[in-house]
Amino acid sequence: MKGYLLITGAFFVWSTWGIVVRWLGLPASEIIFFNAVFAAVFQGGWLAVRGRREGARLMPDIVPSLWLGFFGLVNLLSFVYALKTTTVAAALLTHYVAPVLVAVLAPLTVKDRMGRDTLVALAVAAAGLVFIFAGGLDFSDGRGILGAASGTLSGLAYAAVILYSRALSPRNHPLKLSVVQAVLTIAVIGALIPWLKFKTPHIAQLSVIAVTSLFHSTLANVSYLKGIRSVTAQEAGVLGYFEPVLGITLAFIFLGEVPYPIALVGGALIIGSGVSVIYRGGRGAGSREVL
Repeated sequence: MKGYLLITGAFFVWSTWGIVVRWLGLPASEIIFFNAVFAAVFQGGWLAVRGRREGARLMPDIVPSLWLGFFGLVNLLSFVYALKTTTVAAALLTHYVAPVLVAVLAPLTVKDRMGRDTLVALAVAAAGLVFIFAGGLDFSDGRGILGAASGTLSGLAYAAVILYSRALSPRNHPLKLSVVQAVLTIAVIGALIPWLKFKTPHIAQLSVIAVTSLFHSTLANVSYLKGIRSVTAQEAGVLGYFEPVLGITLAFIFLGEVPYPIALVGGALIIGSGVSVIYRGGRGAGSREVL
């Protein structure tokens, strides 16, 4: 049960990305860069203390860790761009093509077995997304289409993140994996700064980015990477459906983006599928811990 709760908690935190991005009003690359700078400080300091005591080593699996960092960067950059370009609902829902890809690829890559209950939960969650799409997301203008395409790209990258996390987390300290992503992000975006025309964020914006980095990119990342040690990649994908439901709800409350009634039916199906995964995991806890 612990692994399911850790992953669900991470998605609760990540569901607030839409609010943060809209409030900041900065380019996606700038948000991600400064977020990574703060994350490297937080995670580096934490790793220096905890990692030394727990025997974390940086060099083993460094190449796959870099691939995880690369896909994490693509995921976050395209997702934040989608949030800035289209509605929060459209960005989140196109992003969640990922669980379908994970369900297909996980048995071939990380050898996670596809349980019948997980397959049923995935089908129910996917049906929920169909209801939400049927509610009439507006992709009519060019920016909406571009945002939806960016959200889909983030979903493809997120599928790779899930699979790499599942493969690497059992034998690597979660702080190590998070630090690698932060450093890689700083290096890649930093090299492009002369062409990105960065503006200097004001102190309030930097403060929000710092808080976001602590919760979204550090605590939630570590929570997710710890949780996925004992949760299959497919189950992590299904639990991820909590994020669009929560994100759309928050967009309605704080941004005035009103969901269609049929979208609420879809949200109920999604929540139900996630709850069933957590309940089943609690009943079978202890039999699949990797570490």
